[in-house]
Amino acid sequence: MLLAFVHSGCSAGRPGPDGVIRREGWTYLEKPGQRLTTAHYHILTTAQEQPIAQSLPAFLEASLARHRLFAGTRFGGPALPAPPGRMTLFLFADRDEWAQFTRQTIDASAYPLLAIEIGGYAAGGRAVLFALPPKFDRLTLKIAAHEGWHQYVQRSFREPLPTWVDEMVAVLAEGFYVDESGRFRFEPLLNPERFSQLAMVLETSRWRPLREILSGDPTRLLSSEPHRAVEYYAQLWALGLYLAVDPNRWEGVQRVLRDAAAGRLARTLGSPSPEAFGTMTFARYITHDIDAAEAGYLAFARALVDGASAEARSDPSPR
Repeated sequence: MLLAFVHSGCSAGRPGPDGVIRREGWTYLEKPGQRLTTAHYHILTTAQEQPIAQSLPAFLEASLARHRLFAGTRFGGPALPAPPGRMTLFLFADRDEWAQFTRQTIDASAYPLLAIEIGGYAAGGRAVLFALPPKFDRLTLKIAAHEGWHQYVQRSFREPLPTWVDEMVAVLAEGFYVDESGRFRFEPLLNPERFSQLAMVLETSRWRPLREILSGDPTRLLSSEPHRAVEYYAQLWALGLYLAVDPNRWEGVQRVLRDAAAGRLARTLGSPSPEAFGTMTFARYITHDIDAAEAGYLAFARALVDGASAEARSDPSPR
């Protein structure tokens, strides 16, 4: 593998309007690219000629600021810590480059990742993505927000999160819009892809019980049942919204995040086995009555889908 840097003559300084502090030449397997430095990221990309490379730096910085607020605020600032130094994110121009890089830099654990057709991954504290065609730039940014959360946790938390918490917050991080001033704003409900996937899960009776969600692993699903991985993420999106509508439930999620960041989650749970980690976290921080939570969660998901469907039927204007 060949990774090379060429100084472009641009000196470091204050971020520009696009969030970039410094630009340098970069090559991957003799393919020209750029290294973009922002306040918290090194972005290495071969997609420098695509529009996504212009919007990604500012988006990542805005997304990171949102990540740090998922556990609320303390002393006037984000409750979650800043990353210890800049984080590295690769954005390749196409999936072929992404797959080649993945095979070269990750061991046998990469094989499930290669089943990803649209997406990316975070491993070892770095994120590895590929650009979709420009008309899908919004989806590429959503993927960057999702994997950016995982990257942030890997770099900044003292303990790993239960998979369901980690993936749930990642899908909640995906929804965003651009306000009138051109700034990125984040809203978990604004996620039409996850909504469509959730509707399909309910319409086809493929709903997975809450206990399965709490012990699920998307990496295993990717290698065996990729469509089930998509459904798993959709259910986690609904679970996150369900927990967020109740302040007490969401405070439990925030305490999980703060405890894992500070390195006290395992001690609080009594060092559970990997198999019991997810379920014990839910029971300890959210509610012991998982069956009652299951009923409420399913009813919420159905109401979410039914309510949106009814609104669409009553408003014939195009969306």
